[in-house]
Amino acid sequence: MLIRYVPGAIGFEAGLRRAARAALYLPTACRMAADPCYPWINAGAVRFLSRTLNRRMTGFEWGGGRSTAFLASRVLHLVSVEHSPKWRRRTLALLARHCLANVDCHFLPPGDAPGRPEARPETWRRMGHVHRKPEYAAYSDAILAYPEESFDFVAIDGRARVECAFNAASRLRPGGFLLLDNSEWEKYAPIFAAFSDWGRCDFENGVWRTSLLFKPDAPSG
Repeated sequence: MLIRYVPGAIGFEAGLRRAARAALYLPTACRMAADPCYPWINAGAVRFLSRTLNRRMTGFEWGGGRSTAFLASRVLHLVSVEHSPKWRRRTLALLARHCLANVDCHFLPPGDAPGRPEARPETWRRMGHVHRKPEYAAYSDAILAYPEESFDFVAIDGRARVECAFNAASRLRPGGFLLLDNSEWEKYAPIFAAFSDWGRCDFENGVWRTSLLFKPDAPSG
């Protein structure tokens, strides 16, 4: 079969796709332009957080930035872990600008630190998982410094997200939730496989997806 190449056709189709993505992304871009603390996640997830978070909650996040200020302004206390010097500076400046002092900000860049492999939960063994980005071992294991069931929610929007999710599950309280941004990416499928018995809610806008996974409540009796 003869396939005829039409000059410019592929470029035109790519341009249409980019234009469509830009149009779908425009509402989020406008909200971010109007509010420096509007987080860079799906708008449906932002609405859920706005009506769910309260001043009794304690949370943990990987990936600092706008989300840090958004979350901190609504909860009792937040722990934030960042790997990038640039985003660390931006996050600290944003928190200072809005007088938010209820955040513990940790800077853990990639390196040779082994993390806490002995403290990793059973999920790693059950899934036969080996750290895919060992340079982020200390980063993804940061939550393991806290006791089990320490947090009402955990937000994952940084590096080594599969490893972060596996570690986060044991530190979430029953009934708490895990937020995963860019959850449409195939490489994050092990997270959904590991927690297939958790409740799930997806928010999509045609550009990307943000998912919430809800840890089952502790069994009664």
